[in-house]
Amino acid sequence: MKNRKNLLVLILSISLAAAGSAGLTILATESYVLAQSAKLPSVQTITNNSQVKKNDLKSKAETLSAIFAAFSVVIGVITYYRNESWKHRQYIEEKIKDFENKLETINVRKMLSSELQCVELFPFLEKPTYRFVVVEDCLWAEALLECKCNENLREEYRKINKDDEHFYQQEAAVKACVRDNFNRFLYHLQQFEKMIDSKTIDSKTLINYLDPWFKYIENSNDGINVKCQSSGTCYLPKEALLEYMGLLESIPENELSVTQKDVRKLVLRFRPLSSFMDNTKQTASLQACEVPTTAQSEIIILK
Repeated sequence: MKNRKNLLVLILSISLAAAGSAGLTILATESYVLAQSAKLPSVQTITNNSQVKKNDLKSKAETLSAIFAAFSVVIGVITYYRNESWKHRQYIEEKIKDFENKLETINVRKMLSSELQCVELFPFLEKPTYRFVVVEDCLWAEALLECKCNENLREEYRKINKDDEHFYQQEAAVKACVRDNFNRFLYHLQQFEKMIDSKTIDSKTLINYLDPWFKYIENSNDGINVKCQSSGTCYLPKEALLEYMGLLESIPENELSVTQKDVRKLVLRFRPLSSFMDNTKQTASLQACEVPTTAQSEIIILK
């Protein structure tokens, strides 16, 4: 609706310009006719001098009309694009704000942070202390690696006891919620790529908002090894994350999911995939994951 209003401003400006041009031309013509009618009926011949004056007056009127028309068009175009630019910035800021305020976005940021923080993985539980869990890097890495095999995923889901009062302390339940948060996080990144591809937003305007996220990924844990249950291969948490997002260079394009392809395309607009592994440590120790710690028990330990 706002686009139509701005377009209407432009059309109205052009219409006013045309009307002004026509008005000045008519005014010049009528002035000439009145001058002619004021003469005696017996005078039929116009001298060369009066013809020159008439042409000069007409020329000036046409010049003024053209200047007025051009000025009106310029003002209309400037007003239109200024409104469009402001609306465009507001639209992007609203999308980014919505993305940043999503619970899954906040949780992923906390998990990728170098500082251990309480992650709200169970917002549906009644007690606030049951909603938050401290998630180690090795735990979220294992959760993402389990996506490599559907059979492993099914086995993990079978382990979840939904009737257990301490549901939030079950490692399988925590891993399931971790994957759910990362899945929704990737979905939001995919939507940014879709908006760029459809020319809804310009990729250049997103770099300042997405660059911090690229830094989070680049600086994620690369000091420990986590073993993949399905392949037996050891991964750095950063490698597990990059593989899950489809950002490892070694993964062929045809092996990526639709979401991974869009996320990779989005990232490649701003930086090469190799940049995420450029500063990766060469040595890492194999570390087993610990049972997830709830916020409640963590507070008790701190005391």
